This record gives sequence, C-alpha cells and structure tokens, in this order.
Amino acid sequence: MTGEPIRAAVLADTHGVLRPEVEEVLSTCDVVIHAGDFDSQLLYHKLSSKWPLYAVRGNNDRGVWAGGLPGVKRFSVGGVKFIMAHKRQDVPSDLKDVQVVVFGHSHMYQQEEVFGRLWLNPGGCGFKRFTLPLSLAVMTIENGSWTLEPIWLEKGYGTRSDAISQRDKAKESRYEKRQKRYKREKERSVARSDGRRAGESESAAELLGSGEPQAPAGKAPEAMDTRSELFLIARILRLRSAEESVEWIAQNLHAEPSFVKKVCDAAAKVQGADARQILEAMKRS
Repeated sequence: MTGEPIRAAVLADTHGVLRPEVEEVLSTCDVVIHAGDFDSQLLYHKLSSKWPLYAVRGNNDRGVWAGGLPGVKRFSVGGVKFIMAHKRQDVPSDLKDVQVVVFGHSHMYQQEEVFGRLWLNPGGCGFKRFTLPLSLAVMTIENGSWTLEPIWLEKGYGTRSDAISQRDKAKESRYEKRQKRYKREKERSVARSDGRRAGESESAAELLGSGEPQAPAGKAPEAMDTRSELFLIARILRLRSAEESVEWIAQNLHAEPSFVKKVCDAAAKVQGADARQILEAMKRS
C-alpha cells in the first residue's frame, strides 16, 4: 500500500452488530480502525480476519479475547500518526507529533481540528442509541495527508448539522409528550382529590346531623351555606392553580361563571390565601 492512496474505515461502538451497509463500506477499504466496544468476540475476529485491524478495548469488551486489546493505541497508517482510546478522557495529554486522535463511546459523530490535529469520533454503527444517528467515517490517506468523509447510515442525516438538528427535534418532541402527560396526570389527580374531598364533606355533614342538603354547585351562591361555599371555592382555587380558564372551571364544576370570576379575582389579589380567606375578601369587596 506504500505510495498508493489508502482507504481507512474508522468506526466504533458496533456492539456485536455488523450491518450490511457497514460491510459494504468496509469492502471498499484497505484497513479498519475500531475505537472499541466490539461487544462480541465473533465480530472482532470477523473484522481482524478480513482487514488489517487497529483496535482498542471498549468498556463493554470483556473476556479472554479482549484482554489483549490495549486501552490506548499509537499507530501509523500511510505516514499519518494516530492515537486511539475508547473514551475521549482516556486520551493521554502527551500527544507529541500525533496528527489524528480517534475515540468513541458517546455514539455521537464528532470531528474538529484543534491546532492542526484532527479529533474524530466516528459515532456508533451497531445498535441504535436513543435518537443518535448511525455513522462511521472513511479516511483517504496519501503521502502523509488525508481527506475525511462522514458516512451516515440513515436517511435524513446528510451532514453533521442535519444529524444534530434531527436529534434536537426528537428531544423537543419527547419534551412536548412529557408535558402533555404531566398535564393529564395533574388533571386526574385534581379530579380524584375533589372526589375524596366531596365524600369527606358529605360524611362530615351526616356526622353533624345536618338535615339540610347541600346546594348543587350550579346554584347561585346566595342559596348555598357557608360550608358548601367554602368547598366550592377550594375546588375553584385548585383548578385555578392548574392555570385553567374561568370558563373551563365554571363548566366543569357546574358553577356560576360570575362567582368563579370573583373567586379568581380575589385569589389574584390575595396570593396564597385559602378558601376561607378568599370568602372573607369577597364579602369585604
């Protein structure tokens, strides 16, 4: 291979999976550089039997077969000097004349040049991790210099910025789903709490020997006794704290919208007040 261009496949985190599309890329390459986490003796031997293989041990590479793999490896390909470790933090600080630093572990493609030295994480190309795109890289090395080509294994990931955009979009979607789920659970919790409090109020009325039936929430406040009025105000305050509208609260509690609005207005003026304090504030106004 001396004097001729060398194609080097750079990959990591295969985790026991050698995808057909990865094998297709490897078939066009002269050497394979693997930054660890083979996760499979069979996969390691398959690669080492078909290509000259430069490899390090990943945190998931265990067993006798992986014992001979170094944690950090220095090597040269086509006159280009490399250093490789599975995790970026394991790369030694003494890089001397190293031109390319290869690492993996995060499954996220990364390439950057720092003071003329290339730092490369080819990403993961085995099992998919969260929403991170599957990727590897191909370096063409000639006369001590190189060109680098990222290989994205999924549609929609044409460049690194596309990959990051897709990843952030998926994160935003998950956040929105969590917010909706949280709101539904909060509404159910409020409904259950209202049901329990309603049962407790009725039981208390029976124990006190009150023969007067409680007025339905839709009745005018004048027709309600103080206990029922306080109970209704407490329910309104709970729904208000969930940031529901006056109309929504009135409809779901079958209450007079004007009464609900008075309660909400009073609560806005007297922050943190309980139902009795709100009732007294409404009577004073």
